[in-house]
Amino acid sequence: HKIRSYRSEVTKALEDLRAAGKIGSSLQAAVRIQAEGEKFDLLASLGNDLRFVLICSETTLVKGKDALECSPLPHGKCERCWHVREDVGTHPEHPDLCERCLSNLFGEGESRACA
Repeated sequence: HKIRSYRSEVTKALEDLRAAGKIGSSLQAAVRIQAEGEKFDLLASLGNDLRFVLICSETTLVKGKDALECSPLPHGKCERCWHVREDVGTHPEHPDLCERCLSNLFGEGESRACA
């Protein structure tokens, strides 16, 4: 399946980042993919779930000549989902959780379609 092939490209790039000592796990990384045509359309069809398929905390997908960039994230790690997110620690009653987990635990919860 093509999504698995694209995911393996990302996994290799994340492993290179891990081997260089810049991340400990893939959830500590942001992935930026530049793609065109069928590849872009297929990855775009995953919407916000792309980060779950790629097993990273943040993804950006833009149209353009194929390129892949992975970088460490400077944010805090959520104690529940282990994603590294800018919103970890913003809720005074739950300083170790991200807003996504707060919504899943105490609100309406997130809507996921693909992963």
